[in-house]
Amino acid sequence: MRIGDNFHSGRGCLFITSFHDYDRGDAIPYGRSYVHKAIIIEDNVWLGDRVIVLGGSVIREGAIIQAGSVVIGEVPKCAIVGGHPATPFKWRDMEHYERLKAQGHFH
Repeated sequence: MRIGDNFHSGRGCLFITSFHDYDRGDAIPYGRSYVHKAIIIEDNVWLGDRVIVLGGSVIREGAIIQAGSVVIGEVPKCAIVGGHPATPFKWRDMEHYERLKAQGHFH
């Protein structure tokens, strides 16, 4: 798992990077082995309360994840996403975001 600078998260977030191997395991419904997948969170990302991020996910710079969402796959730069799976429903004001970033205004 890799987390960039200025990361913020609410309470109760889960990061799940290991999964039971149900495809190639030695038993049904799953074997004793695990599949491991990395999580990458870039700079200036904000997660709300109780967000779940699954292995193999990449959350790009400046993204905001709505409380209670489940992240699967890639979240685009500066997207505001929500739901299960989390999908973009809005975008940050990129001009304003880049101006604050250039001026070094971080919380």
